[in-house]
Amino acid sequence: MSVLVVGASGAVGGAVAEGLLEQQVEVRATSRSPEKLALPASVQTFAADLDDPTSFADALVGVDRVFLYADLSAPTPLVATLAAAHVRHIVVLSSSAVTQPAAAEDFNGARFLRVERAVKDSGLAYTFLRPGGFASNAARWSWSITRDGDVPLPYPEAVQAPIHEKDIADVAVIALTSDALIGQSPSLSGPERLTLRQQVETIGDVIGRTLSVTELTEAESAAMLSRHVPEVWVRQIIKDWRDAVGATPPLSDEYTRITGKPSRTFRRWVEDHKGLFQGEDSRRRR
Repeated sequence: MSVLVVGASGAVGGAVAEGLLEQQVEVRATSRSPEKLALPASVQTFAADLDDPTSFADALVGVDRVFLYADLSAPTPLVATLAAAHVRHIVVLSSSAVTQPAAAEDFNGARFLRVERAVKDSGLAYTFLRPGGFASNAARWSWSITRDGDVPLPYPEAVQAPIHEKDIADVAVIALTSDALIGQSPSLSGPERLTLRQQVETIGDVIGRTLSVTELTEAESAAMLSRHVPEVWVRQIIKDWRDAVGATPPLSDEYTRITGKPSRTFRRWVEDHKGLFQGEDSRRRR
């Protein structure tokens, strides 16, 4: 069996590649800049561009299954290329946003619905993984935490059920190495509901520092976020936080059903990545 991981530069894709290697699966990975992929030497890497499906030709030779994270306005040509290469099964990293009312009108829901629909229309076997908010979104706070121990937020009481990227990867690996999840669309979440303020407190507890939260207006938060992410994402992030105040996001047991293991907590995610909040990772990159 040979599996192509599209999106291996991301936290989930990288963990999927790692999990497949542990199962002794032949792994290939694509990127616009494959030389920047931090993957073991045993992983074959290929230069490929999602906007140019023909660039996947070499990477797809002999591939049985594909792990796909594709943020495309027109995914049909890429999916058609996968079908023409006789890929047997596509595992799509989608989002729980597709299950929300009016998902087609929501920026986040619509972009994943496009990919899901293109894959369904192709007739290929599929599995759609639909996680909620990622625990790794807290990495955005690392700079302000390492600098002055403070996290500026517009809605610190927004409630999430943050999921560890390795939980998503574990389910993806099962889907990619068996037929157990073909045709399924498991919604995935972390095991607990936490406000953003509680997440900040958890980070402080793990790294042994007392952290503070500074409440911002939406305008102040938008100005800060716009330095780092496109405007459409700024609006989406703030909307998601606003809508999550007082919410009770569903807690899924799909991870345990599929893997037989308990979900990783947000605290576990922080422990796995505490160097981010202690400045260690940034020192390594210099």
